[in-house]
Amino acid sequence: MRQEIDKKAFTIKFDEQTLPIIEQISEGMPGGFFIYHADGGEELIHINGAMLRIFGCKTLEEFKELTGYTFQGIVHPSDLDRVEESIKTQIARGGNELDYVEYRIVRRDGTVRWVEDYGHFVRTQAYGDLFYVFIEDATERIEKRMAELERVNEALYGAQLREDYFKRALLHEAVSFVEVNLTRDEFVSASMLNAEGEVQNLFTFMGIKPFEKYTDFVAFWADFMEAGDLDDYHRFFDIARLIRCYEEGEREQAYDSWVTDMYGRKRLSHYTFFLEKNGHTGDVIALSVSRDITEQVERQSLLKSALRQAETERLTRNTFFANMSHDIRTPLNAIIGYAELLKGCVGDPGKVGECIEKIHYSGEELLAVFNEFLRDNLNEPSRAELTEREYHLGELLKEVEKNAQRPIKAKQIQFKLDKSEIMHFSVEVDYIRLREILNQLLDNAVKYTPSGGQVSLTVKESKSSKKNCGLYRFVISDTGCGIAQEQLEAIFQPDRQEKNAVYNGMPGAGLAVVRSYVQTMGGTVEVESKVGEGSTFTVSLPIKYPMNGSFMEQEETVCGPPESEGSRGCILLVEDNGLDRDMEAELLKNMGYRVETACDGVSAYELLKEAEPGRYAMVLMDIQMPGMDGYETAAAIRRLEKEAVSDIPIIALSSDALEEDRQKSLRSGMNEHFTKPVDLDVMQTVINKILEGKNHD
Repeated sequence: MRQEIDKKAFTIKFDEQTLPIIEQISEGMPGGFFIYHADGGEELIHINGAMLRIFGCKTLEEFKELTGYTFQGIVHPSDLDRVEESIKTQIARGGNELDYVEYRIVRRDGTVRWVEDYGHFVRTQAYGDLFYVFIEDATERIEKRMAELERVNEALYGAQLREDYFKRALLHEAVSFVEVNLTRDEFVSASMLNAEGEVQNLFTFMGIKPFEKYTDFVAFWADFMEAGDLDDYHRFFDIARLIRCYEEGEREQAYDSWVTDMYGRKRLSHYTFFLEKNGHTGDVIALSVSRDITEQVERQSLLKSALRQAETERLTRNTFFANMSHDIRTPLNAIIGYAELLKGCVGDPGKVGECIEKIHYSGEELLAVFNEFLRDNLNEPSRAELTEREYHLGELLKEVEKNAQRPIKAKQIQFKLDKSEIMHFSVEVDYIRLREILNQLLDNAVKYTPSGGQVSLTVKESKSSKKNCGLYRFVISDTGCGIAQEQLEAIFQPDRQEKNAVYNGMPGAGLAVVRSYVQTMGGTVEVESKVGEGSTFTVSLPIKYPMNGSFMEQEETVCGPPESEGSRGCILLVEDNGLDRDMEAELLKNMGYRVETACDGVSAYELLKEAEPGRYAMVLMDIQMPGMDGYETAAAIRRLEKEAVSDIPIIALSSDALEEDRQKSLRSGMNEHFTKPVDLDVMQTVINKILEGKNHD
């Protein structure tokens, strides 16, 4: 039947007199017509001739044989349940309109065809409950429609695949992908990549109930934010602000914040909001992608925005060259300085020998720096040969502590250095390698310890089985994130260290080199750790005692010599490196100055705070020192209440040679910045000029 026919026109009232008339009329219909009982086995009462044509039968007997002369025999078995449900619905609903349903039939030749069925349920006294039905073969029309639906489904499936691919692409280096309707404060969806690289619902992964409102989602994550970041967090994610940004054309918004992840780790997250408008509703929507950028900022954990990769590479390169410059210029300064002193010692064999010995010592240290640079860049730490010279262990520990001071202060970590169990400070050791071992372990301890945590370095000396050696144990402990037991051995593997550091959030950087150096030096490295409580690394090394100890056997406690004779005034020399301190003091004395020394910034500050005005004419200040560095010390001196002391000229003497280092010295309150090794003639000219200007004031 054609759907444009009025369905109500075919409602028929049955009785004993009308059925023969209906049978007679239906024979002339072009479409199929049949009547069957609505109960029991649904036996047929009547079919018209068109039914035989539709089912491919020549006679009524063939039709009865094919269908059993029941309605159930007409319908394809796979469609029967659906059609029966339709019948039940019509009976329950009642009414005068014809019911419409589509289903398949099986012709006598076995072919399957689609038919359209218009049926109506009636109750009669003569025949009981009946259905009369009009059907027509609609195979071509239905199959065409179904083909179109299939094409639509394929298009929808393709769109779903593209959306999935889009999300996977966005989530490649992201933690989550979130879609929200800002205008309606509605949460639309949240996705993430699971461990298998598949897109997964974020809330299913976290095991929490999905949010309906965007504002509820924001409030939930606020509990994971750092307390100091909460105001900025709420300001950035505010609905009104984001909608205003869209209206003003600022359709991409970015924000960085420290959060505590589901594993209890502090991570730096980078959020990017893409703002658009729904073309149908006019609502402002936001697509938000969050990425974990903790590892990208590494040592700069307090920064709130990630540097672009090019900027990171630039900073890394500059840091490398700055460190290399410092390590090279320090011994080079001593070589040039003692060579200058040597000029005036021709008639004093003892002084000549002392200067030559210190020049040789500094040359060996400079050579060690170059060798270390070459070996590290060839990535062959295991093949390195030891360069053992006489050193003072106290100086080494000061340098290690100094290197760690900045991140320790930045994260407000409680740090303790315990040297109380060292009996022999004078040792023969590969200074460069021991320093690198301690720097790497202390760096990892600070890096993976949360703000306010504790880190300690304890050195213990005991008897060694080797002759003329002590067994030194360097114990680095922290209260950081800790390491799982099954991962303890893996952290020392070269092929695992990067993965450990980046993906597991546990110490890994440099540990392969640490173990290689320790083994080369004949020692061992052990680690004990518990997740959530911290780690303890113990390095045990047999270290030689010098045959003729030229260094003190206890740590120096006196910062400098008493005031010496000189006609040009007294200079306070602040230098933590003992070798440089002695050399620079001698050079200044040869220039005609009296010299007092301080071994660190704290000592220098205390001396100046208590000094009478005029006691010191000038301060020559090293930069990289433990406790307070040169910048901090200069700034503290400028804040002293006694104006005659706070205005004292301060000159930086540093192995930091970049222009930005000089500018930083000037900003901290210093008058000038000299780079080691120092040009003595230039330095004396500048000193004289500053002092002459001061005397004229």
